[in-house]
Amino acid sequence: MRVVLAIIAGAVVQLLHVNVSNFGDLASIVGISVGVLFYLASIGLVRYVFHYGEAELRGKNRYITLGGGTFIVVWIMVTVLFYTLGV
Repeated sequence: MRVVLAIIAGAVVQLLHVNVSNFGDLASIVGISVGVLFYLASIGLVRYVFHYGEAELRGKNRYITLGGGTFIVVWIMVTVLFYTLGV
């Protein structure tokens, strides 16, 4: 789920045309904010929609950390790929 949300977040960053020419010095902040918002949405989905808790994920607060590294790497890769392709 977090991989799919990372791909969507990367696509949204490019669909909003988040770059220096459009957002100036705030471009990196806006791009990171989009990624953070999608990650927070994934936390809400795992916790409140799918009802995964400590027992299912085998640890306290694992719904926050589990898959976080994958999300960040995929989100950055998709953003860079779309930026390079000019989508």
